[in-house]
Amino acid sequence: MSDSNESFFGLSEETLRAATDALPSQEELDSLVEAVRRGQERLERSREHAEEYINIGPPWNYDPDNYSPSEEAILTAMKWTYEGREYLEGTGDPDLEIIAGRIEEGSKSFAEESDDSDTEYPYKGLHLLLSSLDGLITWLCENDPDIDPNHCNDGDEPVYLGRQKKSALEKWYDEHAIFGVEDDEGDAFREKWNDFWHHRHRIMHGSPYAYYDENIGVATLFFVGLTAHVVKERYDELN
Repeated sequence: MSDSNESFFGLSEETLRAATDALPSQEELDSLVEAVRRGQERLERSREHAEEYINIGPPWNYDPDNYSPSEEAILTAMKWTYEGREYLEGTGDPDLEIIAGRIEEGSKSFAEESDDSDTEYPYKGLHLLLSSLDGLITWLCENDPDIDPNHCNDGDEPVYLGRQKKSALEKWYDEHAIFGVEDDEGDAFREKWNDFWHHRHRIMHGSPYAYYDENIGVATLFFVGLTAHVVKERYDELN
């Protein structure tokens, strides 16, 4: 005969009660579901704005004179970058907070350089923003169980190759439906992403044929904002 103090599962009533008490309440579950829903809505809105306002082509077939971002595109890109930075600061993760500070400095520098008629190209702003973007992508790599570093440098820091970073970001963009743009299933946005990646590669690797115009800067702001949103969602999943 079984012990009267044991449940059907072989657990004591005390253990079972403690386990039950540890479960989240319905109110807590509802709050979590609502937070996830709001997060997905924010990601969808940011993606739709990026789809609408990013106007870019591959660097080998790109003439800056043919591209002039609208005031609305600039303001929208700044807004999403600002909100993305706030999300990173809200994580409490020290590395993400440092990157958030760099995004803030990059955004300010880009705005100042764009407004200054004596500044031909937004060099400082672009480099700070692209460095921040690279940091966010590296964070996604480090927090992806399917991605291992290519090697570690002399300081024992993990090193990821460009193709690993691109693959990681595409994976997590897909995970959060960033590429799932309605009607064309994201093909147009994927093409814009690929074009931007080639521009980013040229700038980060010091190509003499890299472009530093305002239009590339606006596209960078959008992708920094989008990636910050995705990193925040991934952070919440892990915590």
